[in-house]
Amino acid sequence: MHTLNFRGESMDKISIRQAVREDMPAINGILNYATVNTNYNLNTKPRSEEKALEWFDAHKKDGYPVVVAEFGGKVIGWASLSRFREYSGYNTTAEVSVYVSVNHRHKGVGTTLLTTLMTMAEGKYHCLVAVVTDNNWASLALHTRCGFTPNTTFHEIGFKNNVYIDITFMTKILDREINTNGL
Repeated sequence: MHTLNFRGESMDKISIRQAVREDMPAINGILNYATVNTNYNLNTKPRSEEKALEWFDAHKKDGYPVVVAEFGGKVIGWASLSRFREYSGYNTTAEVSVYVSVNHRHKGVGTTLLTTLMTMAEGKYHCLVAVVTDNNWASLALHTRCGFTPNTTFHEIGFKNNVYIDITFMTKILDREINTNGL
């Protein structure tokens, strides 16, 4: 568990910990807020609680971490690593997702979640990939601040809310040599 002082708040602390199944309503609520209210996530319909639990169980079964940020006993953000693609040649690469509740953005929560994931990924993954919509300036800045490099932009590849959206792939190389036994 990691803690940090919440910028601009009282001396209460944010804690970062592994997510548990009981966190899924809060995790799903944060994701669904982004789905409904932004073009940062290209899902067009909210995810059901059932699908959220399936996603969480699959992550746990496959060994992909899901972490949450807690403040005042409530989940205020989450992050995960996921399979990048199904082909086995991508087994040393993971995709990063970071979401922070609307009332807790721009306070260091996303940075803490992402750096926690990067630490967890060391020795296990060679490369992390972030797929970011170009209208999500905060996420582009977050990943850049954490050492991710933009690699390519796919122009007008997404469509949501009657707008074509550009997507930038950003990567961070973690380890030049990792144990690839069994891959």
